[in-house]
Amino acid sequence: MKTHLTVLILCLGIVPVVAAGGTLTGGATLPEQIVQEVTAIQAQTSGAERLVEQIQQYENMVQNMVTLPQSMIGQITQPIDQLYGMAAQAQQLGTNAMNISNQFQNLNASFNPQLTAEYTQKYESITTGLNNALNTAIQAANLNPNAFATQAQAEQAISQALANPQSRNALLQGAVSAGQATVSALTQMQQTANTEATAEMVYRKNQLAYQTNQVAANDAAEKALYGDPNNPQPGVVVGGGTLNALDNALGGN
Repeated sequence: MKTHLTVLILCLGIVPVVAAGGTLTGGATLPEQIVQEVTAIQAQTSGAERLVEQIQQYENMVQNMVTLPQSMIGQITQPIDQLYGMAAQAQQLGTNAMNISNQFQNLNASFNPQLTAEYTQKYESITTGLNNALNTAIQAANLNPNAFATQAQAEQAISQALANPQSRNALLQGAVSAGQATVSALTQMQQTANTEATAEMVYRKNQLAYQTNQVAANDAAEKALYGDPNNPQPGVVVGGGTLNALDNALGGN
């Protein structure tokens, strides 16, 4: 379900930095998607933190001003729009993370499915919490959701709220609250993504080690049975026979 703020972003035409469906870059492999996801979350966290600080500065600056110059209204509108855009992008990153997690599980059936479920539930919980926080913030700003049906109406509603001393502070406070919720959600998402990426890396490393050991064991067994093609000798048939030699090559006693 879209939040009012998400509807606002869609109306403003702010395009998320990631694509829907879990693929961050067209044609990217799954390991590349994982790296891109973690990097995108880190970048969004830093960006949201900067915007919250900027809006807080504006909030402190204008809270006692009766009127604002039109140029200043435009100046303040920009970071508010960007911040709401990041809130929508944070929700999309949560969806991407769930999709990537499921992709990894589908490609690696022996990876602990319970662990994958825990990660996806965590991402879902984070995005749900952000969704609720954004709804609370837009309601606290006393803005009419119907005023955001189009891009022009959205910009007009924000400009009017900033120009009106009675609604200005509510709008700025709501934007700060939305920003803080976004930073919190992105921070939790980043921690989860890093933990998941580490677990998946360890799993792949163990799988590769296992496969390498299997190849080495198979090679040793083949040489025990048929001899070394690089050093032609008959297969071992004495001292316990060929089966005993094969057993020794495979690690038997």
